[in-house]
Amino acid sequence: MTRESVYLDWLRDAHAMEKHGETLLKQAMERLDSDSSIGSHIAHYLAQSRAQQLQVKEVLKCHDDSWSALKEALGRLSVVGQAASDMLRVEQDARMAVSVYVFCSYKVATYTTLIAAARQADDTEGADIFQRILQQEAQMAAKLLADLPEAANQSIDSLAESEASSAV
Repeated sequence: MTRESVYLDWLRDAHAMEKHGETLLKQAMERLDSDSSIGSHIAHYLAQSRAQQLQVKEVLKCHDDSWSALKEALGRLSVVGQAASDMLRVEQDARMAVSVYVFCSYKVATYTTLIAAARQADDTEGADIFQRILQQEAQMAAKLLADLPEAANQSIDSLAESEASSAV
């Protein structure tokens, strides 16, 4: 396997991750209060992820002569981790917030390795794009981490109120 073929495989994986992430973040937006800090940050994260998806797609198209809409559709089936899947099942704000944070951290790791692969494949333009995406992801991870106590407090309050109402 050549450096370029490894890079191309990782590019495809990153594109699939971004497509899958868009679906997961839409689900999170439907469940979280958009007026909360975490809801606001996730709305911003969804828009940011869509832009990143387009950037990755453009890099992929430059390097993959066989890229097609069919391959893109098949890439959507890729699973990016248990935490991302949990986002579709959880109901509490705190668990949703943790899942989004874990997904964001996964993206930080993915883009860190993709930058190294781009450099190995002599794709300086791709490495620069991924470096910018990595910075955005690191900033979003910090915001999401800071939101976790608020999400936890909201979940605890909601669960306690629900318990109190059902006891009456």
